[in-house]
Amino acid sequence: MSFVPIRFGDWVHLFLKSNPGENAKEVSARLRKALEAYQAGALCHCGEPIWVIGSAEAGHACFMCITGEADSSEDYEIAEACDKHSVRSRRGHQGGRAIPEEYSRRPAPSEASAPDQSFKQGITGDDVPF
Repeated sequence: MSFVPIRFGDWVHLFLKSNPGENAKEVSARLRKALEAYQAGALCHCGEPIWVIGSAEAGHACFMCITGEADSSEDYEIAEACDKHSVRSRRGHQGGRAIPEEYSRRPAPSEASAPDQSFKQGITGDDVPF
């Protein structure tokens, strides 16, 4: 996946230009927190590294999970996250260091997302419109 690298301060300036009601300190803090999580090895729920710029606004997730698109070649990413030395493998290692467990493990499926096994009614006469 390739992005258009952009410096931290340049992204904040561009973001504020498009979102004039936002506060520069708050935008920078969200972006810094997302970059720190990325550098610590944060992964999207799908197992891919997070997209720093998107994660600052939408929560820790990868480009595809945030946008629904596979091609990031025309989208920005903070330059530090585009550095080849910071690219993580799916095996959970970065530059010879293990990724901290809290960023590398996939979340357990919640009970809310599990189908309700007690409801096995199927299609009934009430489902037919005539």
